[in-house]
Amino acid sequence: MAGTLLPCDPVTGRAGALPGSDTILPVLGRDFRLLVATGDTTEGARSLLREFGLLQHFDAVYGDLHGPVGKPYGAILGRVGADPRCSLAIGDRLRADLPADTDEVVTVLVNQDGDRVSAGLVAALVWRLRGQAEEFPAAFDALLAGAEPTPAVVGPWQGGAVVKAGWAHGEAAASLRVYRHPALAGDRRVIVF
Repeated sequence: MAGTLLPCDPVTGRAGALPGSDTILPVLGRDFRLLVATGDTTEGARSLLREFGLLQHFDAVYGDLHGPVGKPYGAILGRVGADPRCSLAIGDRLRADLPADTDEVVTVLVNQDGDRVSAGLVAALVWRLRGQAEEFPAAFDALLAGAEPTPAVVGPWQGGAVVKAGWAHGEAAASLRVYRHPALAGDRRVIVF
């Protein structure tokens, strides 16, 4: 959570809210339940979100989530009665933010390679995916089918391997990757900004 929604400024070293999150989170909250899943403590995460005026946008905060690879998104979604196929995991580190217990949640990685992504760009991606299909895995697959192949991205990555990749041009342009990790059953769909 800290690096995704409240990234540190590389110059000052101080945390700040992802640009536009104060306006985009209420908009996304009209169509989606917003949850926080973090390796930080639950109370620490709540405190940070409260400090930056963002806590009220989230239905729940799940903290202390640690594992060798990923987070238990499937279990959390089951607990709140949500369909994993209609869910996105948005994070900033593949190894920490990958769904460990389900291959039905699409992962979106932001703030990669020092780039700062705005909340508006994430929202544009959500709406672009929604325009492809009702369920996110099917939307990802449709977007990847029409993407420009990027064979240079295929190969070892983050302890696993990218087995298929493409570049989706246009609004919310991003790298689409099908990722396989030996510790996880099934392939993971990953979108990288």
